[in-house]
Amino acid sequence: MTADGFDFPVAPPDGLGFCKSRGFRPHGHLGEDWVIAGGKGQAFGHPVHSIGNGLVVLARDIRADWGNVVVIRHAWIENRKIHFTDSLYGHLDRIMVREGQQVTRGQQIGTIGNNHGMYPPHLHFEMHKDLSIGVNHAGGTRDLISYWVPTDFIMEHRKLHGGGHNVPTPAAHFLLPTAENPWSFHRLFFHSQKKKIPSKSAHSRHSETSSGSTHHSKKKHKHTGSSSNSADPHSSH
Repeated sequence: MTADGFDFPVAPPDGLGFCKSRGFRPHGHLGEDWVIAGGKGQAFGHPVHSIGNGLVVLARDIRADWGNVVVIRHAWIENRKIHFTDSLYGHLDRIMVREGQQVTRGQQIGTIGNNHGMYPPHLHFEMHKDLSIGVNHAGGTRDLISYWVPTDFIMEHRKLHGGGHNVPTPAAHFLLPTAENPWSFHRLFFHSQKKKIPSKSAHSRHSETSSGSTHHSKKKHKHTGSSSNSADPHSSH
């Protein structure tokens, strides 16, 4: 279902009471970290919301440096063309949606967490132009070719015409860590350009037809690995 606009992922529509502890930086921090303004650790357990109408293409605990992650694929109409983007919500404490589920603007999809105690509580939030990225930062160009600056995108797309239409949604094929290869972000980024990572791809095949029906199939993966690196992977690259 096409988006009629986009709101912030915390305290929608405007994120009141929250602030960014870290912003987007090309070739560095590829998203935004949202926390409660003036409060350390107080964000834990607060609701996280879908920024717009969309289809959940990833919703699981992938361990590694991410923990519980939700990725939603959004379609919107602009200049008489259909556009797509993915929104990512990382380090969640709870996931409240399932893969293949359609969600609406402002719907709660989870709660703010800390990646099983690895980081201070915050929402790591990204927006992808490149639909192949998922949780694999090595899969894109790590700049504005592959990513949106989240706040800028939301502010420029608050209200859209053509919302509520059913359109075919591209299937999601994401590289994910597995029990055999529980990669961390650091290892994946520095080595993926030199050799192929023998990780399995996530074949979460989702398509939304013009009649409004959703077709969903996925290959199950076990994710039991965890990263030994205690630094937030999104902050130093």
